[in-house]
Amino acid sequence: MTRLGRLALVAALASLSACMWPPWRIGRPLDGRPSIPPRTALPTPARARATAVEARAAAEPVLELAALQALDREYWEDARLRANPTPAERARLAELLEARAAAFRALGRAVPESRDLENMARLDPARGRAAREVRAAAAVAAGDFWKSIHAVDDARAAFSLAAALGGVAPGTPPHAATAEPLPSPLPPPAALDTWVLATPALSTRVLPLAVAAPWVLDNLPRALWWADLLLDEDASSPDVLALVAEIFGRAGRFGGTERMLAELTFHTPDRASGLARGAEIWERVGRPREACAQWIRAARWRDRPQDPSWPAQGLPLWVRAVSCARRDPGAGDWQEIRSYLLDRAPVEERDQIAATLDQ
Repeated sequence: MTRLGRLALVAALASLSACMWPPWRIGRPLDGRPSIPPRTALPTPARARATAVEARAAAEPVLELAALQALDREYWEDARLRANPTPAERARLAELLEARAAAFRALGRAVPESRDLENMARLDPARGRAAREVRAAAAVAAGDFWKSIHAVDDARAAFSLAAALGGVAPGTPPHAATAEPLPSPLPPPAALDTWVLATPALSTRVLPLAVAAPWVLDNLPRALWWADLLLDEDASSPDVLALVAEIFGRAGRFGGTERMLAELTFHTPDRASGLARGAEIWERVGRPREACAQWIRAARWRDRPQDPSWPAQGLPLWVRAVSCARRDPGAGDWQEIRSYLLDRAPVEERDQIAATLDQ
């Protein structure tokens, strides 16, 4: 028998032996590790209910709300009858959703606010009727957001919802962020885990905390757990998407970083600013080539020669693009980028722009 034939025979015997395992070992991971991390596995209805009770006793509304929402989604989306929330669970979930919507209103984030208010109204129609004016205002603000990023269908749906709710009275001031800055001093590390979970919206504390104390992201398992909760809470916020992109990058999940940065750009009304923000995140996670490509894309997006303020408005982006391409020729040809910009600039400004690019 040839060497190739012997290898094929060994592989076949190994496969056969795996199929001859007793039934209780079928599906067990070969390396002994679970294929789904414990925190991302879908909880059973019984486990979700127990988590909700434990979280309420521990004054952790973030986890209580997530557990009750898991029950609600399984029942309404997957028709899992055992997950049907009880009247008390529905009432509590509606209460938490209304509280989280108020937190989103303070942050000026109308899309998740409107979503939470409509879910609250479905769970508790009486509470929803009492909040019709607030729901209409949130729907209008959500429509304005969708319109600002050119999501036409979502904007139309939001405005239709506002009209169905009776609209907004003339003279009503628009939604505006009223959030207070992060409380000072920062919580001690020992109390941090419970502190961030003590409000219905995780992002009200985690987002400013990550800015004030970036070291909190060094604990990668905890940071990845926060990322899952933040995305489930609101995947339309550029601030959430930026933080999650950085967390994924710190964990070496660069595909996830790329996906989050694409979403960040889409959900930013000024797309060039969104691309530039993504470039800064690539730099922070130690990926200079991806950062350079992002700087070039941001500069090209701002490239509007017909604008009277061009090229001054986009020049800082071009400077970053040329600078990073100088450092990493594999990311782009800096001389070609420089020539492209100077060829399109007004003749009387070329010397000044060239001097700026060459600094």
